[in-house]
Amino acid sequence: REGAPFLVIMHGVKRSDYEAVPKAEREAKLKKIRHYTKLTKTVLKAHQAAVYTDKMFELTGQLIEMNPDFYTLWNYRREAVGERVKKAPEELKSICAREMQLVERSFRKNPKSYYAWHHRVWIIAKGTTDLKHEVALCTKFLGMDSRNFHCWNYRRYVLMLGGATLQDDLTYASSKIDDNFSNYSAWHHRSFIIPQLLDSVKPEEIKKLVDEEFELLKQAFFTDPGDQSAWLYHRWLLGQVVGLGVRADEKCLSSTIPKKFIVTSKEEQIKILKQEMAMVEELLDIEEQCKWALLAVAMLIQGLRERGAEEPGFVERVAKIFEELLTSDPMRERYYLDMRRSVVDSLATKKTT
Repeated sequence: REGAPFLVIMHGVKRSDYEAVPKAEREAKLKKIRHYTKLTKTVLKAHQAAVYTDKMFELTGQLIEMNPDFYTLWNYRREAVGERVKKAPEELKSICAREMQLVERSFRKNPKSYYAWHHRVWIIAKGTTDLKHEVALCTKFLGMDSRNFHCWNYRRYVLMLGGATLQDDLTYASSKIDDNFSNYSAWHHRSFIIPQLLDSVKPEEIKKLVDEEFELLKQAFFTDPGDQSAWLYHRWLLGQVVGLGVRADEKCLSSTIPKKFIVTSKEEQIKILKQEMAMVEELLDIEEQCKWALLAVAMLIQGLRERGAEEPGFVERVAKIFEELLTSDPMRERYYLDMRRSVVDSLATKKTT
């Protein structure tokens, strides 16, 4: 309106804030923007014309270092690499080495760039890369950000190619969990290693490995009972060991569902379920309102019932647990109602039959 001060807003930045930036700094940023825009137009035009000269190869690398999330540049780069390898196949190793160096430089801009990690996988698949170096690189990056799931995924890919032994990488995952029990990525990494490790160890070593996993989880629970990472892994581990929560018609539908259970004897399964029940009940004596522990008890009770080890008071105990969960955690009401249908209703059915 007339007489009111005129205020210009640029993407949420007031003109007054923009003008507070020194003129020299503003001009330097504008110069970079103009340079980037000019390079982009030049490279995209060359891409459309399928130009694979040394100059375009160099300009593509410069742009990628400025913006590693520009996926068209990576596509152009792969086309150019392919052309170079065709012309000089004997230089494959050196070409791949330079590409790996480019990716590492792009990580300085964004260590979580999907496109940069994908390009690294594309290069490593050519078989010229030192896999031990890649494992060491992952260790370096995870030391800076232990939850960089791109790096964890890449580490698993390198592991499948033989970059490290399963036991060594299990030890590495343990070290990251020791640093921080809430590192979900490290727990997930174990779920990738454990099934493969169980297929490779001697039968007498399996029990030791499983016992160590349950002991590690116990330490995590009593250290930070409110953190969901360890509880989710606990649920996964029980599914692998005794088939808790796994229906017969679900087997082999997912990589998280075991093709076979580690412990097949019903008596041994009951023993493990009771062991875990006692551990969680001990935790609840200290942390009465821990929702993850309460939910674990409900699932363990269901597992015991399914194996014919029902005890008096199971139905009432589970009903009370879900009543507490619905009251204390209303945001997850639908989840608890669904869980209650599968647990409480099945217990009630068992009681009446």
